[in-house]
Amino acid sequence: METKTLTRYSYKVFVYVLFIIILFPGSASSSLLHPWALNSSIEHQNYTAISPFRLLNRRFLSECPDSNPYLQINVSKSSDLSDDEFVTVTVSGVLLPAESDWVAMISPSDSNVETCLSAEAMYVQTGDVSSLPLLCHYPVKAKLMSNDRDYLSCKKKECKKYSNGKCVVTTCSGSIKFHVINIRTDIEFVFFAGGFDTPCILNRTNPINFANPKSPLYGHLSSSDSTATS
Repeated sequence: METKTLTRYSYKVFVYVLFIIILFPGSASSSLLHPWALNSSIEHQNYTAISPFRLLNRRFLSECPDSNPYLQINVSKSSDLSDDEFVTVTVSGVLLPAESDWVAMISPSDSNVETCLSAEAMYVQTGDVSSLPLLCHYPVKAKLMSNDRDYLSCKKKECKKYSNGKCVVTTCSGSIKFHVINIRTDIEFVFFAGGFDTPCILNRTNPINFANPKSPLYGHLSSSDSTATS
């Protein structure tokens, strides 16, 4: 008798759980997950989509209509980079720091960030016939200036203009680090506004060379088009 009662109880529980899953599939599956697994899935769900940075080759990288005479971008090392090192990029003279401000490393340093007609043919080979800028070159690495926690709050201030003994123009600065590896071509760092969706160029550094641009490093294969014949 006791066994039959237990069996009926188990059956009712099973039917109830099945009913909940059918009516509320999303909430039910989440509630059945261990909190550690649930938090992990929420934390990483935004990393499965294509990031805006990966679409930069389809953006117009034009000059910003900015007349700020104080704006500068400098690098801790201006020549003879080693095969593997960290450099600090400092942006100063910023009048209004924004969350959308970012710095990119571009190579080659003489890169053409305008529309590249030859790139269109390569994209067509993949079936991608979108009418977009399709740049010849675009940033290799990028970091938001907000990675410097003092940037947006303008804790690093500098007075650029005085009037009657009082500061009338104050600018802000920030610094971020880049891990640079010898890619055998000169590089440069470019300061952008507008985020990754509507980027425009504010300032750029001079070209920076590697000490051993012809040094044999790691073997790799590459193809200049989608036919894999080049």
